[in-house]
Amino acid sequence: MAPRVYRLSAGDISFTVIKKAVRNCTLRIKGGELVVTAPSSMSDSQVILAVQRHTRWAEKHLARAEQAKGKVFLLGQAYDLKEEYAARGGVVFADGICVLKGKDDKHREKALLDNYKKTMKETLPALFDKWQKETGLRASEIVVTSAKSYLGRCEIADRRIKISCRLARKSPDVIEYVVLHELCHLKISGHQKNFYALVSKYMPDYKVRIKKMKAE
Repeated sequence: MAPRVYRLSAGDISFTVIKKAVRNCTLRIKGGELVVTAPSSMSDSQVILAVQRHTRWAEKHLARAEQAKGKVFLLGQAYDLKEEYAARGGVVFADGICVLKGKDDKHREKALLDNYKKTMKETLPALFDKWQKETGLRASEIVVTSAKSYLGRCEIADRRIKISCRLARKSPDVIEYVVLHELCHLKISGHQKNFYALVSKYMPDYKVRIKKMKAE
């Protein structure tokens, strides 16, 4: 059965509902709006109640999404976005402004991702060198990707670590946490208590960094 997609409101919050074959009701901010994915059997009144129970969370994150509109982030710093037409794509960060150049949105997006890739390729070697020496855990290969679905991923069988170039949006201490997190997966695959105990051994403030990562 195809998902049902429609709009509902809970007080001042208007949101998109996606009803499909899932077990739980989940709320997320996507494209600057609240999206609720709910089981097909869940009534609209139950969906509205779920949103009302998380009103403060929704309002906080919607406000943050609104504030981020027209902004580009690099290493945790926000820059006002200025788009310019140009035959060749390019990016310039200066004086609190990101000038994004290209023929159209697609080319400007590519230019930004290329800039993020360059930033990560310049940033990651020193961090991996530091934490591989500290932990004794070594990756066979470190790959920078354009993935949207993850910031970091460890392919344990091949000991390969993939880092999304989009991590360049985050603060340096968050980037460092992701590097250590993925290295620790070379020893422990899941996210059990012993995994985070290992992370904590090397980075006692990891919870602060996780909180910051989610907030950025």
